[in-house]
Amino acid sequence: MKRFGKIVAVAAACAALTGTVAAFSACGTNGGTINISGSTSVQPLMQELADAYMAEHEGVTINVGAGGSGVGISNAQDGTVDLGMASKEIVGDDAEGITTIQIATDGIALIASNDCTVTSVTKDEVYELYVNGTAIQGVITGAVSRDGSSGTREAFQDIMGIETIAQMPELSSQDAVIENVAAADSIIGYVSLEALSGNNTIKGLNFEGVAPTAENVASGAYTLSRPFNIMYNTANGMSDLTADFVDFIFSEAGAAIIEENGQVVVERN
Repeated sequence: MKRFGKIVAVAAACAALTGTVAAFSACGTNGGTINISGSTSVQPLMQELADAYMAEHEGVTINVGAGGSGVGISNAQDGTVDLGMASKEIVGDDAEGITTIQIATDGIALIASNDCTVTSVTKDEVYELYVNGTAIQGVITGAVSRDGSSGTREAFQDIMGIETIAQMPELSSQDAVIENVAAADSIIGYVSLEALSGNNTIKGLNFEGVAPTAENVASGAYTLSRPFNIMYNTANGMSDLTADFVDFIFSEAGAAIIEENGQVVVERN
């Protein structure tokens, strides 16, 4: 049974079906646990979705861990989690043994401190900084990157056409990127678009003259974007509880959470 997107509707449906085993399971009253790991960019959105689902399903526990996209993929492949998370395209060896579902599209925001005088950058400027250390507009003289397990980094490099990033700090989370960028007015970094929401320590830079907003990502005007994916072990399949949670993600309630979090809603693939 798919979620109706409103607690009242769900409660009514459960009440109408009370007394049957199917209703007991579908309405989540029998409890259970879902373990999720992976992308630190997808994690905040997934936690919001998990909290909303648990609020409607007494006895259900959803553990949302992080570790990076590489961890989410490998954990899904070896079946140690119910769902992995990745903020990049899943291709090649990464796709082996898992089924991938895209749950949203996310922009990658280039960020600078509020004191930085630069407001807009071009693809060529960012490429030259990250590959050759060339200053941007005589103001931005350095940068920070995510570490090698980051799906955000892989997506960033793919979009920018970067094979090898110059020597610079490689950080394990987007929170660390924000902290480092906010502390200096001469460096930039890149994070998930949602990280800009409610954060007054950094600012998003226009990319090729286009502001980093969900609306511009949805229209295609802002080209620095990537998919938010979840994965599960194909041989194991999904438990009924996990499948029901995935249905919730694609419900009206799930779509509202995705939009509120700053990502773009997609149709189920």
